[in-house]
Amino acid sequence: MNKQEIWFVVNPFSGRKKNHQAIISLIENQLDKKKYQAKIIPTKAAGHATELAYEASEKQVPYIVAMGGDGTVNETAKALIGSKTALGIMPLGSGNGLARELGIPMKPEKVIERLNKAIIKPIDACFVNDIPFFCTAGVGFDAHCADVFSRMKGRGLLNYVKAGFQEFWAYQPLPCNFGGIDYKVFSITFGNARQFGNNAYITPIAKIDDGFIDCTLLNPLPVWVIPGIVTKLFNKTIHESSYAEAYRGAKFKIKGQENLLIHYDGEPLRLDTDELTISIKEKSLHIII
Repeated sequence: MNKQEIWFVVNPFSGRKKNHQAIISLIENQLDKKKYQAKIIPTKAAGHATELAYEASEKQVPYIVAMGGDGTVNETAKALIGSKTALGIMPLGSGNGLARELGIPMKPEKVIERLNKAIIKPIDACFVNDIPFFCTAGVGFDAHCADVFSRMKGRGLLNYVKAGFQEFWAYQPLPCNFGGIDYKVFSITFGNARQFGNNAYITPIAKIDDGFIDCTLLNPLPVWVIPGIVTKLFNKTIHESSYAEAYRGAKFKIKGQENLLIHYDGEPLRLDTDELTISIKEKSLHIII
């Protein structure tokens, strides 16, 4: 039986560094050696995971595993859209949105068990203009908080909650045109998956392989509704809030009044345009689930 190549792309800055060597040891000891020839590659800088994934695709490597957080997963996955190379995920971040959405275990030894079985599922890939995302993307308060969070020293859910609490009081609703209607919105989120990460379900009826993008628009929120909104976010009912508008489609457009700040899979980015087109490529990424 010929062994299949499987590459592990390791973000050395994700999770707790002291655990990385232990995880590599697990891979060396528990990965099916009769089935796989493993190659473990640490990333050297932002964008390196994308370069490695392109290389794997060009060399027709059957599997590549992103070991890191949502940023590492996005960097790896975007190079595999339309490729036969399948993406595995070893979740080591704070949100782990795509892994949670797909039911991928949080424990490395359980992930290796899944990799040994190598069951493949095709999922959709979405885009903000030409920027791929696989969980969520959007504008407004969530993008603002992602930007603030990216400059904080610590990571994790508690720091994100801290950023959200601090920023809420001074945040001004975003003026934009969405679907031909002028709004001032708290946020607009587009979901390929149901959640941001950490089981916070912002587009709770989304399906990751149905060829559609789900959208949750939140109108400006008075402070007294925040506890209820947060509860709905985690119990999968935010789309039922009287402050929410829910949509589903294959393409959306937004026009702002200035160059827009977006988030995509947890990463903030200020674009050099005030116009967004959100689109989808159905079942264009293969995932090991």
